[in-house]
Amino acid sequence: MKKIKLSFLFFCILCCFLYSKQVRAQQATDSLRYYYHLYTKAKGGSDVYKIYNFYHKHKENSLQKKDTFAAVYDLRFIASIQYRLGRHHESDATAVTALKLLQPMKTTPQILEAKIGLLNHLGIVSYELKNYDRALELYDRVLKITTSTQHVLTVYNNKANVYKKKNDYALAYSEFNKVHQNQLKSGNHIEIARSLDNLGLVKSKLNYDDALTNMLDALKIRQQENNTDEIFVSYKHLAEYYMDRNQVQKVKYYANKAYNLAEKVKNTSYKLEALSLLLKVNKNAKIIAYKKLSDSVALAKQLTKNKFASMKYDFSKEKKKADDAKFRLVESELQEEKEKKSKIIYQAIAGFILLILLSSYFIFRVKYKKGKLEEVYKTETRISRKVHDEVANDVYHVITQLQSDANVKEDVLDELEGIYNKTRDISKEHSDINMDAHFNELLTDLLISYKNNSTNVITKNISKMNWNKVSKEKKTAIYRTLQELMTNMKKHSKATLVVLVFNQHRNKIIIDFKDNGIGCDLKKHTGLQNVENRIQTANGTIIFDTEIDKGFKAKITI
Repeated sequence: MKKIKLSFLFFCILCCFLYSKQVRAQQATDSLRYYYHLYTKAKGGSDVYKIYNFYHKHKENSLQKKDTFAAVYDLRFIASIQYRLGRHHESDATAVTALKLLQPMKTTPQILEAKIGLLNHLGIVSYELKNYDRALELYDRVLKITTSTQHVLTVYNNKANVYKKKNDYALAYSEFNKVHQNQLKSGNHIEIARSLDNLGLVKSKLNYDDALTNMLDALKIRQQENNTDEIFVSYKHLAEYYMDRNQVQKVKYYANKAYNLAEKVKNTSYKLEALSLLLKVNKNAKIIAYKKLSDSVALAKQLTKNKFASMKYDFSKEKKKADDAKFRLVESELQEEKEKKSKIIYQAIAGFILLILLSSYFIFRVKYKKGKLEEVYKTETRISRKVHDEVANDVYHVITQLQSDANVKEDVLDELEGIYNKTRDISKEHSDINMDAHFNELLTDLLISYKNNSTNVITKNISKMNWNKVSKEKKTAIYRTLQELMTNMKKHSKATLVVLVFNQHRNKIIIDFKDNGIGCDLKKHTGLQNVENRIQTANGTIIFDTEIDKGFKAKITI
C-alpha cells in the first residue's frame, strides 16, 4: 500500500513536471505555477477545490483552443485531485477521458509518458476500488509500451502489492524479487531497503527461512538513513511477522515502537495503525470482539461507500448520456429545421430564377412573334405598294395606249382591265391599315364592302366590342383574317348570306363566321392555310367546319 501511494505521488510529480515544461513555453505561466505550488502544499479544504476549479476551466479553454495536449494534462491534474478527495469513480472516468484524447495522437516521448502515467493512475484507482484484476490488466498494458527501468520497477512493485492483497504471495514474491534485484544495481539505499522489506514480508507469508533477516536488514539501513516514514513501515511489518507466528510480546514490542515513532512525528494515521496492531494481540475477549466487529463494519462501510459512489457515478453518467442525447436531439431538430429553411430558401430562389427564365422566354417569344407579325405586315404592305405603284399603274398605262388604237380587239382590253382589277384588289387586300381610326367603324366598312345585290352580310354585337385593350398586331390579324374569309366567300362560295357574330369574354375576342355557300373540302383546298398561320402567329386559334353543299363555318378566338 505504501509503495502504491508513493507511486501515485511519483505520478503527480511527473505530471506536474511535464506540465510545467509546457507552460514555460507559454506566456500565461503565472497562474499555472501558482496553482501547481498550491497543489503540492495543499492539505485539503478550500485550496483543493480552488485548484480543481482552476484546472477544470483551464481544460475547457484548452479544448476550445484545440490544444489537446494541454487538455490531457489538465485532466491528469483533475484526476489526481479527485483521487485525493476520495472521489475514485470520478477520478477513474477523468483519466479514461484523458486516455481517449491521447489515442489518435502521434506517439512522441511526451505522449508516451502521459499514457504511462494515466494507465498507472487507473491501476492505482482500481486497487483502491478493490478491482484487482483490472488493476493488473492496466499495469500489464504499461509493460507493453515501455522498457524504461523506472517505469517497469514501479509497475512490478504495484503488481506485487495487488497480488499481496489477493493473498497470492507466490506471485507477489516473484514481482518483489524483480524489483529488489534491480534496486541492488541502483545503489540507492532507501530503495534497496524498501524492496528488501517488502520481499521479506512476502517471504514470511511463504515461511521462507531468511524472511526475518531481510526485514531486519531493511530496518538497519533505514535507521542509518534516519528515514522516519520507512522506519515506521519496518516496525509495522515486523509486528505483522510476529503476529503470524503468535509471538505476542514481539508484536507488542514493535507495535509500541511504531506508536512511539508516530507520537514523535505527530502522525495521526500512523498512530491508528499502531494501535490497531496492539488491539489485535489484546487477550481481552471483548476487545478482540470489538476489533473484529469494528473491522467488519469499517469494511462494510467502505464497500457500501464504493458501491454508492459507483451507483452515483453511473447515475450521473447515465444522466449525462441522457442530457447529451437530448441535446443532440434538439441540435438535430434545429439542424433539420435550419436545413428545411435553407431548402425552402433555395427552392424559392430556384423558383424565382425559373419564373424569371420562363417570363423572359414568354416575353421574348411574344416579342419575337410580334416582330415577326410586324415584319409580315410590313412585307405585305411593301408588296401591296409595289403591286399598286408598279404593276397596276403599268397595266393601266398599257390599257390607255391600246384604247387609242382602233385595231385592238375589245376582248383584249377586257382581259387587261380584268388583270388591272385583280392587281388593284391584291394591292388593296394587303395595303396598310390605319389603326388610328375607330376599329369598329373600320371593320364594319370592310364587311359591308362585300355586301351586294346577291349577297347579304349581317354582323351582330360588333358595336359592343371594346377594342381599346386589343393590341395593334391582333387587330391587324383579325382584320386580315376576316378580309381573307370574305374574299374567299365572294370568289368561291356562291353564298347569299353571311353572318358574323362578335363576342368578348374577358381578354378574349371570339368571332363566329358562317355562310350558306357551297362549302368546300378542307383536305383538298389548302388556301385557308394562310388564314390559320396568321391567327396562330397572333397567339389565336381558328376552327373550320365545312362540307360540300352545307356552307362554311369558322370560329376565331384571339
